[in-house]
Amino acid sequence: MKKEWIWTDHIKEQIIERELSIELVETILNEPDEIVEGNLGRQIYHKLIDDKLIRVITDGNVLITVYITDKVRKY
Repeated sequence: MKKEWIWTDHIKEQIIERELSIELVETILNEPDEIVEGNLGRQIYHKLIDDKLIRVITDGNVLITVYITDKVRKY
């Protein structure tokens, strides 16, 4: 069953600021390369695209933020 996500204003702002798309975030959530445990019980969805790691941070069904890093080995 597909999860019903709650899109915070913050993640919407980050998508625009980082020139990403809602469709890309949805793809990461539906087809992550991996899901890791974050601080405070949050889950972090990872997707590697063109040598960049895109991380979507969630808290339950709430989407907290999204960002891109080239520090792939760190995660």
